[in-house]
Amino acid sequence: MGLVLAALALTGCWKREAVWEVEHAQRRAVVRPGESEAERLYRHGRDCMDTLERDDCALDYFEQLIALGPDQRELLGDATFRLVELYRRHGEAERGMLLLRKFWELGMGMGSAGVVPYGVRFAPQTLTSMYMVDVERLSASRLYADLPQDARDAMFTCDEARREQLREQSEARRDTRREAELAAMSERDRAAKEASRARRRARFGEGREGEDEDEPDPVYSQGLCQVAAALGLPDTSGFLAFVGGSSHLDPTQSVAVIRVEALEEKLSAAVADGRLVLEPTPAIEGRDLDAMAARARDRLRLWTIVGADYEGAPVQLMSFDQDELTLAPAALVPGLLHARAHAQTRLSPALQALLGQVPADLAFMTVVTPEAMREVMAEAGALAKLLPSPQGLMMAAVVYDYAGLFVRVPTEDAVKGWLLLAIARRMIEGGGPEGGQEGESEGADAAFMANVDISQSPDGGALLLSNILTRAAVLRMMLG
Repeated sequence: MGLVLAALALTGCWKREAVWEVEHAQRRAVVRPGESEAERLYRHGRDCMDTLERDDCALDYFEQLIALGPDQRELLGDATFRLVELYRRHGEAERGMLLLRKFWELGMGMGSAGVVPYGVRFAPQTLTSMYMVDVERLSASRLYADLPQDARDAMFTCDEARREQLREQSEARRDTRREAELAAMSERDRAAKEASRARRRARFGEGREGEDEDEPDPVYSQGLCQVAAALGLPDTSGFLAFVGGSSHLDPTQSVAVIRVEALEEKLSAAVADGRLVLEPTPAIEGRDLDAMAARARDRLRLWTIVGADYEGAPVQLMSFDQDELTLAPAALVPGLLHARAHAQTRLSPALQALLGQVPADLAFMTVVTPEAMREVMAEAGALAKLLPSPQGLMMAAVVYDYAGLFVRVPTEDAVKGWLLLAIARRMIEGGGPEGGQEGESEGADAAFMANVDISQSPDGGALLLSNILTRAAVLRMMLG
């Protein structure tokens, strides 16, 4: 450790004003074999921030890395997130916000090919929203490694009793914080707070409980855990990645695509143990199955999950690519098999366009089509007339040592977008929609809101929200 600290000191980490005045030969001397300049800058910056707890030299190293601009998204991403936090600590939050506003474009410069699994292209055109969790990428991050088991279970558990336990614990923590906040307030502030909460309840309701009780959930709501159980996995954390897509008009129009390591072995074991049934492939118009090569026929196999049903019909699986499963209600299976057999891309052009605008190195992603967004906007009533018409919605979360959350809402009305932006900023700065009132602890929590930035894209064609989440903020989101 002494040698490491000495090396860091010798490379210019003694004060903020000393910005890399060492010779190139000296700087090369501390590069590890096979390590790039960008990797060296990142390593020293992280050591300064996490081990030495020296913000000054961490700022120097990370600023150098950003200026270098390497084609290494992961290093640039985490360095950006760390700089935002460092600038905030030292009263320079605006500098951090300017960095965040460039992050989405940084991702697009490196392309978005392969952001979702191959089989997504065969999904029905009726889908209007889609989300993805890249479990493999998330699990490789240091932030995830540092999370307690409760937080991991909140993301992935299939145990309903465990999920309910976590929900109750989360609500109890929120209630405790709320009571402590109220107890610390003056009588006047407490009355104002309760009045604000009452107005919000009257305006937005207490929640969704009791609404749309007859409307079914998408097939993946229970189906992902049914697939995990059928494959002998304890929960959905055993997947490499999974995608869910559905229609806002009809949730039964829904599918999931799941990437699983060593899938063929797991499928064979599941069939042998009776958890899956391999069904005969139904006839497909325009294709003679007997004349097809074995490999092509394998891409049209069909399984039924034993003991699972969806809306009174079987839940079925197909494998359209290596280590990849497609989950669907039985009613959608013929169309999916036909599309795969004829290599027909069916996914709606609107969803395809949105997916093409999302950076590739994501841990989480959600996209919503303009059609579905208009439905949401219609629920705003008269207020909708004042809001810009959204051309869809894209949410992306990138996770390294810190997490970055990015929301992009394209809109054709730049003026209305600017007005909405001004209102949103005032709400955040004022602590809530009442203006000047302290926000709800579960809504405007300081740990979550510290690094929020809302802006417009340079051309005015999209509203942007960016946020950097530390481990503490992620824990607050997951566990209350």
